[in-house]
Amino acid sequence: MALHHRGLLLVLGLAQPVWAAPDKVDAFLRAEMTRNHIPAAAVAVVRDGKVIKLAAYGMANLEWKAPASPRTAFQIASGTKVFTAVLLMDFVGQGKLRLEDRVCQYITDCPLAWKDITLLHLASHTSGLRPGPVDADNASVTAAIDVAKRAPLASAPGEKNAYGSDDFVLLTHVLEKVGGAPYEQLLRNRIFKPLGMTNSGFDHATLTEAHVVLTSDVVTERAATYQWKTDHQQQYWFMYPYYTLSAGGLFSTVTDMSRFTAALMNDKLLNADLRSAMWTPPKSNDGKPSSFAVGWTVGQYRGRREVAHSGGPALSDTVFYPDDKLAVVVLTNQRKLVPTLAHSVANFYLSPPPFLNEPGIADSTPERTEAIKALLLALIQGKAEARHFTGTAKDELADMNAWFLLKLGGMPPLSRLVLVEDSADHLSRTYRAVYGKDVTQRWKVTFDATGLIANLDVMDE
Repeated sequence: MALHHRGLLLVLGLAQPVWAAPDKVDAFLRAEMTRNHIPAAAVAVVRDGKVIKLAAYGMANLEWKAPASPRTAFQIASGTKVFTAVLLMDFVGQGKLRLEDRVCQYITDCPLAWKDITLLHLASHTSGLRPGPVDADNASVTAAIDVAKRAPLASAPGEKNAYGSDDFVLLTHVLEKVGGAPYEQLLRNRIFKPLGMTNSGFDHATLTEAHVVLTSDVVTERAATYQWKTDHQQQYWFMYPYYTLSAGGLFSTVTDMSRFTAALMNDKLLNADLRSAMWTPPKSNDGKPSSFAVGWTVGQYRGRREVAHSGGPALSDTVFYPDDKLAVVVLTNQRKLVPTLAHSVANFYLSPPPFLNEPGIADSTPERTEAIKALLLALIQGKAEARHFTGTAKDELADMNAWFLLKLGGMPPLSRLVLVEDSADHLSRTYRAVYGKDVTQRWKVTFDATGLIANLDVMDE
């Protein structure tokens, strides 16, 4: 299938659009693919409803040495939730349901404990339903709901976020009941067909009862998924039972994802009011805003509003900046990653954050800051030493080294470290780390009384 963008075809090789010469994004992603053992990746950048960057790299299948292209279908895992969110808001726009509706309006024999759970609670992972592993023995949405009915709530509705619960199972039931069709058909009719997303769908992979045979539908130009194992690649499957499909399991191409994000910018899917409602997080019972809105995470990045979702944890990574009318999608077939690539690509297109050159606060213990700076450099290389840590942080150092290497190893060099918050006893400190010219993160460090690190947290900002 050829790209429809300006009627131009794709060239072979790295599947670059013919008008696009290799650029900084290409160089960055190729370097990250080498560093993180990523066989294939694809990227789309959409600005103001138009695709301004579309490319694919590497091998979609190592056994057949099949190159990736913008037609390659990648597993986007939990990235599926953003499609479910749009479908939900579409029905809100039609007046078929409201986010404030109680789920018990749609569930027969609804447990008394669910009486205060709304559709908004479900879509924002604040229902109180207990998180739990996927159970392939649940043959249907109805069967999964029956199991959920027998489980006590883990918390009161609206009290806390609990990702990975049965929230989207109940949403599937509601959507199918309101829409009068199975979930997959609703996606095809309401989103895929209108947008020309011809290479998106599910594989319906299942194991036999004896767990010895794997069956799957054919997915055209599917990328095999891999995980790096010490010194070699292994092929990897995660199977999504039917009852979980609204939460994960969709295969999609970077071309289809670019059409989806472009449509979100130009009112083809939802009008401005519906988008605003979808991207507005509800307040928890304590009055604080949730980190989830309707099917999307919400936050700030580089001083602007960001809505996003990843899956796999980084088989798919979609970031959206509504005020800039910019979206970035990065797809990969390497599951041992953290979702940082879309942010790094967005850095090439977003202006510097307004707080970039803020001076910070006076530092009464600069020697502690110098020690943290040295430690940060070690963590970027995955080589921090246990002598700097205590308690849980020390126990988890091996995992922390591996995680920070994945997350920070592709960052520009560290330019400076600025103290922005400090407790009276200097045992809790927050720093702004600036990498290169304008990439920033916040590092929150908690020390014990002897100066050892008890907790360490890093956040993009």
